[in-house]
Amino acid sequence: MKKQTRTHVFFVVLSFFILTASTWLTSCSSIKKRSWNEAEIVNAKYKGFAGAADAYLTDAGFQGAVLVGRGDKIVFAKGYGVCDEKAAAPEQVPIGINTTFEAGSITKQMTAAAVMQLVQAGKLAISDKVSKYFPDFEAGDRITIEMLLNMRSGLTDHINSADDFFPKNIYRRIEIKQMACEPVEEDIVLEYLNEAPLLAEPDSTYFYCNTNYFLLARIIEQVSGMSYSDYIQKNIFKRCGMSRSNLEFQKTDTRGYDYKGRYYSIPASLAVGCGDVNSCVTDLFKWNVFFTGSKVVKKKTFKKMVDSESYGYGVYCHEDSIFHAGVTNVFNSYDGYYFNEKLSIIVLSNCPVAKINTTVIARNIYKLWDEKK
Repeated sequence: MKKQTRTHVFFVVLSFFILTASTWLTSCSSIKKRSWNEAEIVNAKYKGFAGAADAYLTDAGFQGAVLVGRGDKIVFAKGYGVCDEKAAAPEQVPIGINTTFEAGSITKQMTAAAVMQLVQAGKLAISDKVSKYFPDFEAGDRITIEMLLNMRSGLTDHINSADDFFPKNIYRRIEIKQMACEPVEEDIVLEYLNEAPLLAEPDSTYFYCNTNYFLLARIIEQVSGMSYSDYIQKNIFKRCGMSRSNLEFQKTDTRGYDYKGRYYSIPASLAVGCGDVNSCVTDLFKWNVFFTGSKVVKKKTFKKMVDSESYGYGVYCHEDSIFHAGVTNVFNSYDGYYFNEKLSIIVLSNCPVAKINTTVIARNIYKLWDEKK
């Protein structure tokens, strides 16, 4: 009798886990294939919050797109303003929830996940020295892949401190090319990597640096035998159903302008791996669901990526949340995820950060969520 009871309990528990796993896989499969064509989404259960969020965004003169999701369900999503204020009839192309923007440094969490996929496959190790992949880089023996991931390499930033990274004549040429939206040489960063000074002893301190993730993208290419763009397209975008996202220079639905009315963007060859993803709020929501749900990397790997009190692997870690902002001259972005409530807040704008700060917008939306949920 006792043996039958134990057997019965075992099969009940086993059935529960099978049902739970099946439900989650079905949910992930569903959201991967999901296409939201509405200009606006409001979940009736959270109508009070959605109304408050909409009023706040309207009063703030927000331009861009916002999405708030809980678990794999969208709570509120809406676009504001126009895709290109300088278009012949800008009002005819309003921003929607599927409109694409430059996502900037949100790219880094995807690059980090790609690296960790290759670690899981046994193709590299986070303890590998950078010199293994760039033998001519003199400081490479003192820097590991993990130091690149968690911003502790001591490298100079080739984008934010380009005047220190590149010789003055090269920096000036890049600046001119950037303002003209013209490309620069594909390997220009690697060409001057040895000449750029280290700002700190490797692994001695945290210092945010785009060069770390540029090098990680080049390592992904060496290890996988694919271009960075092809690898991300296959192993991140396709896996998560991010059908509107791309890594093509200037290929966005929107245009932004600075205070002088100029549009310009970071040259594609400088942004590889650290800021070259173009995306929309619905695609980034899919990314959040798959990434935090251990469908991009294994659960153990994901925990390692976010096991930090400051900067993990491609994400900032704070209490029960992970997040990252992005700034690419005339665009800025924010993607945050709160574990306790499985809450995503994603904000994309085709305005410079000095005009509209997506991080501030996102934090105010989170305050409204706390008040109105």
